[in-house]
Amino acid sequence: MVNQGLATHEKAELHEMLLFKTNCLNKAHVMHNMAQDSQLKTLLQQDIQASENDIHMLQKLMNQ
Repeated sequence: MVNQGLATHEKAELHEMLLFKTNCLNKAHVMHNMAQDSQLKTLLQQDIQASENDIHMLQKLMNQ
């Protein structure tokens, strides 16, 4: 079977997820800068890395 790309509704869903993950990333960056607790900073840094990975994956999927 030949891959014919994503349907319009699938691209719209990916776009919505990409916007959500971008907003989460921005919020995590702001919270990381404001956090005083080292454990919280570590958790936020992990969230930032995970969100960046998710965003790159979603961008790859959208470019198919």
